[in-house]
Amino acid sequence: MPPKRAPSPARREFSRAQKVEMIKRAMRDAGQIICEGCGLNVAGKVIEFDHIVPEALILDKSAELSIADGRVLGRDCCHRGPGGKTAHDLADISEAKRREAKHFGIRSRARLRTAGFAAPEPQRSASRPLAKPAAWRRDDL
Repeated sequence: MPPKRAPSPARREFSRAQKVEMIKRAMRDAGQIICEGCGLNVAGKVIEFDHIVPEALILDKSAELSIADGRVLGRDCCHRGPGGKTAHDLADISEAKRREAKHFGIRSRARLRTAGFAAPEPQRSASRPLAKPAAWRRDDL
């Protein structure tokens, strides 16, 4: 397993106290932790704390995070599963980066141009006659 990377200074994470408050918010009377995305019981399963608005799309990161900015999601049901929020967030972030690059006039490099191939000489008939006689025709019989 690769070593964990240190979080970038531009990304804000929820504090331990905020995570506890979010778990309390997602907990029901029977002690079940409910996924705030789909309502599935995720007690005993892996949970993750998700930013409602993707952190990469927030420009002003000077404001402190609150528990209203996040929610408790099950890793497999809503967050990283197929069709989960992470996949949608990555698509939104990529689209925002492309839109920003287009706004600033940044274009991808042009492809290399080659000399190409010489034009073939025109074919004068639909099919050319065979250069050798057919194997089933025998003239010596």
